[in-house]
Amino acid sequence: MQLREWLEDLAGDLRYALRTLGRAPSLAVAATLTLALAIGANTAIFSAVSAVMLRPLPFAAPDRLVMLWESNPDFHWVNQSAAPANLLDWREQAGAFTDIAAYPSFAGSTTLTGYGEPRLLKALPVTGNFFSVLGVKAALGRTFRDEETWASDGSPRVVMLSYRTWRDVLGADRTLVGKTIQLSGRSVEVIGVLPASFSFPGIDAEVWQTQRWDPANRAAVWFRRAHWMLPVARLKPGVTLEGADAALQTVVKRLSRDFPVTNAHMGAGMTPLHEFLVGNTRLPLLVMFGAVGALLLIACANVANLLLVRAAGRERESAVRLALGAGRGRLFRQSLAESALFAGLGGAAGIALGWWGTRLLAALQPAGLLPVSDVSMSWTVLAYGFGATVLAAGIFGVAPTVWTVRRVPADVLRDEGRTASGTLRARRWSEALLVAQVALALALTLGAGLLVRSYLLLQRVEPGFDPKNVLTVSVGLPGLRYDSTRKVLAFFDELTRNAGALPGIEAAGLTSAVPLGPSSWTSEFGIAGRPPMERGGEVLHRDVSPGYQKVMRVPLIRGRVFTDADRADAPNVVLINQTLARKYFNDQDPVGQRIAFDRVPESTSTWRTIVGVVGDERQGTLGQEARPEFLAPAQQSGRNDMTLVLRTRGDPMALAGPVRQLVARMDPLLAIESIQTMEGVRAVSLGRDRFLTVLMLSFAGVGLALCLVGVYGVAAQLARRRMREMGIRIALGARAGQVQWLVVRHGVGLTALGLGAGVAIALGAARVIRTLLYRVAPADPLTYLAVPGLVLLTAVAAAWLPAARASRADPCQVLRSD
Repeated sequence: MQLREWLEDLAGDLRYALRTLGRAPSLAVAATLTLALAIGANTAIFSAVSAVMLRPLPFAAPDRLVMLWESNPDFHWVNQSAAPANLLDWREQAGAFTDIAAYPSFAGSTTLTGYGEPRLLKALPVTGNFFSVLGVKAALGRTFRDEETWASDGSPRVVMLSYRTWRDVLGADRTLVGKTIQLSGRSVEVIGVLPASFSFPGIDAEVWQTQRWDPANRAAVWFRRAHWMLPVARLKPGVTLEGADAALQTVVKRLSRDFPVTNAHMGAGMTPLHEFLVGNTRLPLLVMFGAVGALLLIACANVANLLLVRAAGRERESAVRLALGAGRGRLFRQSLAESALFAGLGGAAGIALGWWGTRLLAALQPAGLLPVSDVSMSWTVLAYGFGATVLAAGIFGVAPTVWTVRRVPADVLRDEGRTASGTLRARRWSEALLVAQVALALALTLGAGLLVRSYLLLQRVEPGFDPKNVLTVSVGLPGLRYDSTRKVLAFFDELTRNAGALPGIEAAGLTSAVPLGPSSWTSEFGIAGRPPMERGGEVLHRDVSPGYQKVMRVPLIRGRVFTDADRADAPNVVLINQTLARKYFNDQDPVGQRIAFDRVPESTSTWRTIVGVVGDERQGTLGQEARPEFLAPAQQSGRNDMTLVLRTRGDPMALAGPVRQLVARMDPLLAIESIQTMEGVRAVSLGRDRFLTVLMLSFAGVGLALCLVGVYGVAAQLARRRMREMGIRIALGARAGQVQWLVVRHGVGLTALGLGAGVAIALGAARVIRTLLYRVAPADPLTYLAVPGLVLLTAVAAAWLPAARASRADPCQVLRSD
């Protein structure tokens, strides 16, 4: 019976709340939109947080998986990929792991033929035990076997397909398992299809291949010196992370003694796999999540202020009801019902906006921001949206509810009707909420301001080349058909010559890696006539053709650039960048000196003569200083994966079609890996910074707008409350500006209090985003002067509007209506 009565009372309270909202539609719309924006933003950002940080990896017992890595203080390595020989020794000697698998730190590609036009597929070679370590079973067929890693060159090659590739590219043919397909001109057997639910964060491979290691490599020095594998290990049952690390360190010490040339200072460690894969994504996500959390608090304070004004305006009604015998509990429930109704409407609209925002976030996120591709609504996200709605209702419902039930009826009825809504307690509640809004909005805007400053500085960084009107075309030649250096060089020679002859092309060249893209390989080196360098003298390597500097407009500092005479049968030569020359040659002229790509050159080392010094190009991102770099002639390396760079007279993408046709004429079975402009490459390198800056600016803009609405509301209340006084002052000869200052001064004072609190909050929070900033201090003086100044000016404008309107009222009418 009690439950039935409670439900009836609840239904009555909700009907009453609906009627009261119907009498104030503007309030309902304003509150609903405010909450919808805040809850929608929270839901969308939480969907990314959930997908990246909370969702467990789709593997068996993922908490038992760890990522192993190497470190070396000589090269400032931390979380470095491992040398294959080292990880094999860990696997055999550590004893703390059931097994250790590995995949390369860079993915490749392969060309599928026989299914329409040649199609380029992302390919990743992994060790044969990779899927067994992860605990992943095939949806069709089987996974790789460990022995397939060590298969001889003559043994059959096997691949697995991602579910999406099998479904969308190969027509979901269930009979495909056991058959062969053509990849880069080679027949390979499809042994299995991965489940639709399988994903590996940060990797979007369409074809999975096996690493093919020759057992003879195990003793080769390069197999322990080259670091390109990322090991994934599964802990044995009962083994803790600390115990496994202790076992690993024992092996590491043994290897440093046994192999001093490569492992003298080589360390190793481990990190839970999920934590490792989240990596650098964690901080941007937490910053965005903190921003939308602040936005939700601002929205709650704004709605609380609206409802408080409404409650104060209805206090005489509440007092009369209390005097006539209504219980305070009933008034409390009715006030909560109104808050719950606001929250319900705002929450429903917010979750709908969040669903749309989640799709927008997944579509617009720059490459590399999130290590997962599946950012979508889920039951967890919906539960979060519901929780945010309930939390919001609790936050903004406190002030008006407490105000409604704590007033003493005799005090209210004793007051004059015109002043009942302006009691001191109501003003203090409203003003406190306004100060909180200003503080949070300022902290949010300061954070956005720091990111804007950082982004503007990044945009002004000179990349060391001219990206305008440059087209890049990445081409990889399959080793089966281009099985000799002669064939590779002949193809790229012809491609460069024919592309340079196309109408609209000014210059053509080749490079093994475009600047601002993935970096090329690194090594130590030695200089002829000098003692071995200290460890840590690591430099980047790139291969470029004659014409590359002309295309990219990289300045020649000294000596000469490559010419057509620098071919395979000519003396080995090399260019160095300005950073390398400055760091290792000081005031000496490096031109004419010889170098070898070994720290301690041996009799078998290849010596190369430095023929020129060229300007620095930013190799990784605009935010990273140029590193020392060697550039070798493409004709002396014979790489089968190169990028054609073309300087055009007009829009570079207008030449994309003719270049594609040219490649197709030269080799109909070849698929271009990528084609983009250098301005596009530069934009991609700035993608994460631009995305975070735009999001933070959007959140800060909404928060600041809500804050200014609060300033306007408080000023409007004050203007109404002091209307009679203002009328008397004007009647006695006061100027309009003097009267307006009475209201503006109050709003500015409250804003100043909020600004002080906001600066304190921002100074504490800005240290968190230090690593996201480029040459901007967390306490950047310019930002901390400009942003509060802007907020203060807009707050003055918001407070002046109601003051100006009130000062224009006719004093006679004001005094007559009193």
